[in-house]
Amino acid sequence: MELPRTDKEIMRLIAKGDERVFEQLFRTWYARLAMYGYKFLGDRQEAENIVQMVFIKFWEKRKELKINSLKSYLMVAVRNGCINELKRNPHHLSVEDQFNIELPGEEDDSNEEMIKKVNEVINEMPPQRQRIFKMGRFDGLKYKEIAAQLGISHKTVEVQMGKALKTLREIFNPDSIRHNKKVK
Repeated sequence: MELPRTDKEIMRLIAKGDERVFEQLFRTWYARLAMYGYKFLGDRQEAENIVQMVFIKFWEKRKELKINSLKSYLMVAVRNGCINELKRNPHHLSVEDQFNIELPGEEDDSNEEMIKKVNEVINEMPPQRQRIFKMGRFDGLKYKEIAAQLGISHKTVEVQMGKALKTLREIFNPDSIRHNKKVK
């Protein structure tokens, strides 16, 4: 069975209790969402648990949900589930570990301060680079999808993502932080 063509039609059928359409939606998105969650948590089992919970809640609230984009809804729900899991269980990689950085006075810094600093750096990027980075890293879109949505070439997405990652690496590189400490 193939999914209906529009999100609106899928939602209409699921709201009516069509388990086959829901199962097909689950099968279509499960692996991709689990990989997306794994990028946040570094724990495949926990990522799969979060994806399963997203689908359980989706089914339970199917009659109340007003969703324009299933993809956006599912990606955001998994991302939020991962963020909540990271807050609940600090045994997962911290933001610092994910970016492989070391901060001066690290013991005093909280994850919130780190996230704030990362967001500040992202927000200082040129608008197109910022948009591309967020679509790729936060929304989980592939370069091809980003290029199609923004009406730009795949190569432009690659170049801009590379520049964004280079900026983050340069700013959060332990060597540059130690160097900045000596300069001060």
